[in-house]
Amino acid sequence: MSKKYFIETFGCQMNVHDSERMAGLLDRAGYTPADSDADADVLVINTCSVREHAEEKLYTRLGEVRVLSEETGRKPVVAVAGCVAQQEGPALLRKTNGRLIDVVVGTGQIQGLPLLVERAQQRAVPEIEIGAPDGATFPVGVARRSDLVRASITIIEGCNDHCAFCVVPNTRGHERMRAKADILADVREAVASGRREILLLGQIVNHYQAPDDPACDFADLLAHVDAVPGVERIRFASPHPRHTSERLIEAVRVLPRVCKHFHLPLQSGPAAS
Repeated sequence: MSKKYFIETFGCQMNVHDSERMAGLLDRAGYTPADSDADADVLVINTCSVREHAEEKLYTRLGEVRVLSEETGRKPVVAVAGCVAQQEGPALLRKTNGRLIDVVVGTGQIQGLPLLVERAQQRAVPEIEIGAPDGATFPVGVARRSDLVRASITIIEGCNDHCAFCVVPNTRGHERMRAKADILADVREAVASGRREILLLGQIVNHYQAPDDPACDFADLLAHVDAVPGVERIRFASPHPRHTSERLIEAVRVLPRVCKHFHLPLQSGPAAS
């Protein structure tokens, strides 16, 4: 009987897609999805450190998992991933006395999740792999997509801005653009799997410039995705006003499959006088 995994996701759409990638990796390693954490041999908690009280929520959840394990006699391998894992690293193990967490994996290291889980099972000691967040890779066709209609596709990882309210440069590294060819291969794979809506993701998604085609900016990328047969809708998150050019506005206006919608994340500011 194959072992089962369950993934819990906190935070943004990037985290949701990271969870899809981790699910795909565990699928390839021979695991199958569990219906709930009570049935799981491996429980992955994909954390977010942007939302308020993120660490406290993690420790509360770990406490709930401990109680469930005591009640059922079933102890899953608990892996903590995401931005809290990247930010806190070994401190997570110290704060839980090495008893509640079996694996800590950083945002740039999730490709190694199945191996870390296997080693934790065999050695019965916590495994940790943080490293630089700049190591994230996005193999085509790995993600186990959770939405039957929409496919999320990362086009930029990390960010070069250091806004006072945001930890992304520290937890996801500096800004790296994915190759246009890889993005379009992801789009074609998503369409082949039945998805009709494409959601392009990036910390500042409209800052995109293709490393394999210097002439291709975000407006051009939208045109290339729009031309892929089978795509019916295209959305993107999150654009920044500073990089919202007239070319981009015109692309949104004329490209038939690009939704006429801008998702702008707003932070708190002064009250209107």
